[in-house]
Amino acid sequence: MNLSEHVPQISVIIPVFNDLKGLTRCLQRLADQQPDTSAFEVIVVDNGSTPPIEVAAALPFPVKLVRHETPGSYAARNAGVRASSADGLAFTDADCLPAPDWLRAGHAALLAGNGGRIVGGEVLFTPESKPTAVAMYQQLMGFGQDSNVKDKGFTATANLFCTRAQFDATGPFEERLLSGGDREWCWRATKQGFAVCYTPEAVVMTPARSSLRSAMKQARRVVAGRRSLRQLGLAHAGTAALAKQRSAWQAVGWILSNQDIGFFDRLRVLFVAVLIRVVAMLESLRLMLGGKPERL
Repeated sequence: MNLSEHVPQISVIIPVFNDLKGLTRCLQRLADQQPDTSAFEVIVVDNGSTPPIEVAAALPFPVKLVRHETPGSYAARNAGVRASSADGLAFTDADCLPAPDWLRAGHAALLAGNGGRIVGGEVLFTPESKPTAVAMYQQLMGFGQDSNVKDKGFTATANLFCTRAQFDATGPFEERLLSGGDREWCWRATKQGFAVCYTPEAVVMTPARSSLRSAMKQARRVVAGRRSLRQLGLAHAGTAALAKQRSAWQAVGWILSNQDIGFFDRLRVLFVAVLIRVVAMLESLRLMLGGKPERL
């Protein structure tokens, strides 16, 4: 069949910024999807990478490469939706590795909702044989997709399925946000009457951050995103949904009592946790004093 004449069932939308290596691995995993790759297309949105992203490999599915300069993954995802053609939309990130049945499981759960539910699949950290203290910290804390959906009413855009009709009814992602746009969009979708449902069978893997620098950047970005949601009046589910999973003291007790790792490793993880909390507090102070959220 001529790919230009093919109308896919699913459009997979992947924003990317300076991560050609991760994108290449993600696309290779998508080539292993079941059912066969004729069921979907992939929209890669280069969000201003230097040098520009190029998709050189021959792949068994159509790929559209879009360049979108407005900073932020949510602006890039909106551009990806505009360039897509399928009724089903699947979102993931360039550093994610979808399981072979990711699309099948996610799309089946979406169709089973008869247009009434948005689907959040599982996000797991890729296992490492010799993780750093930072990677151990992230693996121990977990990505928390189950809690995101069930307790906080949103699915991370690392693993989100919706229909085009749902996206159109909800509206595009909020492009003023550099973090937290997945929360805001799902909360807005809930106000439109759509349920957000957790589907553990639709799995993507993502690497844990291994360096303290990258973990600190992530902490600062999350703090800025939560603050922006409050300031812009976009915390549609209430400020309680923005709270951390554990207080500082609860986190200390939970780490020290965890039996999945040895006592020395627990101390190492605790040290990382304390540093990240301090960084988050300093970022909150910087923003309170008039600083602006940064693309990190």
